[in-house]
Parts: sequence; structure tokens; C-alpha cells
Amino acid sequence: MTMYNCTYTYDFPVDEYGRLGGLYSLADLPIAQHKRMVRVGILEAKNEESKMYKIRDNEKNFVKWVPMTDVEIGEEVDE
Repeated sequence: MTMYNCTYTYDFPVDEYGRLGGLYSLADLPIAQHKRMVRVGILEAKNEESKMYKIRDNEKNFVKWVPMTDVEIGEEVDE
């Protein structure tokens, strides 16, 4: 599959300073809340049956399956 740049929206745990928390951070701070965040990533795969995209986050390099409705697809990634 061809990979694409994208932006996606997902509910993440955040610390008291509004930064990614929990398993997404090395800081040892408690999770203060969950926040819907828009992040930049690369669309790596899709699952038509479940209507989900596999997204690799650009900044932290983790992978998430995100509903297709929460992803905006951009330009094709040059390898």
C-alpha cells in the first residue's frame, strides 16, 4: 500500500501540563485527563471491514488504529 501524510484526531491521556502522558511519555507524572488531540502522522494501512486506518505518529513514532472519519489524508509519502 502507498503511504500518505495525514492528520488524525484521537483521545489521549495528558498530564497536568497538557502533554501526552501515560505510556506515551517518559515523564513520571499522573494522568490528569483525557483530551481529544489533533496530531500529524503517516497512514500506513487500512482495514475496510472495520473502517480504520493504521497511523504512525510523526513525533513519537507510535502506531494507532484510528477510525477513518477521524483522519484527513494529505499527500503521498516519497520513500
